[in-house]
Parts: sequence; structure tokens; C-alpha cells
Amino acid sequence: MKNIKSSLEWDPIKTELLRQAGRLTHGSDIRKMISNISTKITELSKAEVAARRGRSNLAVELLKEINEDLVTVEEFLLVAALLG
Repeated sequence: MKNIKSSLEWDPIKTELLRQAGRLTHGSDIRKMISNISTKITELSKAEVAARRGRSNLAVELLKEINEDLVTVEEFLLVAALLG
């Protein structure tokens, strides 16, 4: 199970997830989910900068949400692999 602690950890995880999704019949749906996570990662990056400046605690909430989404994507990848 992949969990991230900051937006900087996303790129290698994204690459691996896209590689796994590329081989699957339902990979296009999973790629859309990964794309949505990428959008949230961009928001997380901005929130992390704001948090370092002492302006916001949004980063913690976004990080939790992103990690939940990652778990969902991994579950979808597993089901899609089992379905063929």
C-alpha cells in the first residue's frame, strides 16, 4: 500500500500506477482516477507552501484525502487485474 507524506513523493508513485493501469482492460478508468489524484497533488503542493508560511492547515486534510484515494486506486487495480 502506497502512502505519501508530501507532494514530492507523488511522481514515482504516479509512474508505477500508470504502468500498472496501462496493461489492464479497464485501465482508462483507473488512469482517470490517477489524473484526479494528480490534480489534488497540485492543490496539496500549494497548501504545503501556505502551511510553511503559517497560513493554512489544509495540507493535512488534503494529504489524508489523497492517501485514501491511493488506497482506492490500488484496490481498483487489484480488481481489474483479477478480471483480466
